[in-house]
Amino acid sequence: MKTLLRILKWTGIVLAVVIIGLVIAVYTMYPPKMDAPFPDIAASTDSAVIAHGKYLVYGPAHCAECHSGTREDLMNGIPLSQLTLSGGMAFNMPGAAVHSKNITPDKETGTGRYSDKELARMIRHGVRPDGTVMFPFMAYANLNDEDLTAIISYLRTVAPVKKEVPEDHLNFMMKGVMAFMIKPYAAKDGFPRSVKRDTTVEYGEYLARAVSGCEDCHTKFDEMSGKFTGTPFAGGGKTPSATEEPGVWVMTCLLYTSPSPRDGLLSRMPSSA
Repeated sequence: MKTLLRILKWTGIVLAVVIIGLVIAVYTMYPPKMDAPFPDIAASTDSAVIAHGKYLVYGPAHCAECHSGTREDLMNGIPLSQLTLSGGMAFNMPGAAVHSKNITPDKETGTGRYSDKELARMIRHGVRPDGTVMFPFMAYANLNDEDLTAIISYLRTVAPVKKEVPEDHLNFMMKGVMAFMIKPYAAKDGFPRSVKRDTTVEYGEYLARAVSGCEDCHTKFDEMSGKFTGTPFAGGGKTPSATEEPGVWVMTCLLYTSPSPRDGLLSRMPSSA
């Protein structure tokens, strides 16, 4: 009996030390700080560049879908072009409640406090000016310099909106995931980085994979590690729903057929997707 009690005692001590050590490690390493290069990007005043940036922000890059309005605005069908890019959209998911940020050029609450290079690093690598890693949501590591310049150029022209966005809240487990598993976005092999804007498959692939990130949502992935476990574009991935209810997720759909049953062409992305 004494031997059993001694074993239980030391087992409890070891477990307590491990738990205390884990807690200290997580709160010491969170938020994680990482190094990432500052892209050599400078905002342009060229009207064509700015127009292309607006097209990307409200179109394939999806910036406006999360960084403008509220869920009520979106449900009521208010056009994104009539909403400000002042953030505040809440995304509730297991272990975390995050909010889209104010990306208007307000110098206190928006992107006006960042240089072009700092903003470019945040978009491309998900690393803030102080080196802390942002919550991983949209990966633009393969966005080329031309499009990154266009997006920043347009964002510099929108009217600044002073709006404080609620702080993100992560539970202990999610902070542990951030502290030990999350790294800065890095360019992936096999992605086209510089493609002429045209009606070609190559440019379509660039838009789908590097700009729109279709693959990131429309591919099944492990919810803890974030690693893909399914066929690219075959659906089954989960994305957090912009609802008040925590833990509400939306399942993504199949995004390709080969050939397309609608037009008989060798298309991987039918218009009905």
